Amino acid sequence: MSDGTNFESWYEDFNRFAGDLYPDRYTRDFVKDLVEIGHRVRQVARDKKSLIVAHYYQYPELQEISQKVGDSLGLSRHVASEEPTRVDFCGVWFMGEMAKTILGDSAKVFMPDHPGCSLVDSIEHLRIENWIRVNSDGVVISYVNTDAKTKAMSHYVCTSRNAPQILQHAADQHPGKRILFLPDKYLGAVSLAQTNVDPDLVDLYDGACHVHAKIGEYALEDAFDSHPEADLLIHPECGCSSSCLAKTIKGQSLYQRAYFLSTEGMLRHAETSSSKEFIVATEIGMLYRLRKALPNKIFHPVSPNAVCEYMKMNTIEKLLDSLLNDRIEVTVEKPIRVRAEAAIQRMLTIT
Repeated sequence: MSDGTNFESWYEDFNRFAGDLYPDRYTRDFVKDLVEIGHRVRQVARDKKSLIVAHYYQYPELQEISQKVGDSLGLSRHVASEEPTRVDFCGVWFMGEMAKTILGDSAKVFMPDHPGCSLVDSIEHLRIENWIRVNSDGVVISYVNTDAKTKAMSHYVCTSRNAPQILQHAADQHPGKRILFLPDKYLGAVSLAQTNVDPDLVDLYDGACHVHAKIGEYALEDAFDSHPEADLLIHPECGCSSSCLAKTIKGQSLYQRAYFLSTEGMLRHAETSSSKEFIVATEIGMLYRLRKALPNKIFHPVSPNAVCEYMKMNTIEKLLDSLLNDRIEVTVEKPIRVRAEAAIQRMLTIT
């Protein structure tokens, strides 16, 4: 019985939906090698009863070999619902940590590599501790794209989908109290602009994703000039997001069909929109998923350089090695895991 891993479909899909994203990568010989490794990955995963999941920003072959593709929180919630004994998580390290935080001792979590994250790297725990010391009755909201220790120091966790809702809830539940939103300053600014929260009470940490931060207004303008009829899908981590949102709200934006969306939100919007053409302002891996899901619509990357080298550290060869040798296991100390999970659960009760 076919497991869906075959040369004809992979060669056609990878070149049709990702050929411009990864020029010269998917040659016939290379795809043949990928398919051979893919068959071994599926076999070993079956033998070890492993659930393989991949983030939208992973290479196409990792998306295809996975049982589930999604955003970081969605994948963690999926693995919890499946109740596996082993998970092989293709993403960056904080994603594996979050899966382990939610699963606890019920499952082991492995990753193909140990990829970091520039946004997580911007976090200094001492700065958070000092803020808490000065604002003892304050509220800390951390983006889901943080390490487990930061989540454990937080009252709430949020995603790019629900950040405005969590921010508004925190302000309503703690009137007049200071709020620290971390670590992404662009997401914080965009979220704040969509609430009734007093901006003077919110401290925005000055972190950023290096890939999204480089996507500025000039990149959007160039893409929009080339595709003036397209919907513009902007991830709220982008460097242009706060200024673009302000202009859009005031009616000053050149592109009135601009939407500020999480990766999951981009997919949902494209599925329901009457538009046939879209400019996608996030990491280029997302375009493979969009194009394959909606082959009759057109998706343009806002920049061919929007590539996360951390996400691309994972390869199908490393995944096979991990499955065979249990090479890189994700662990989270129990006291940190318990506090981090509590912050995540507070978010889930709100949204």
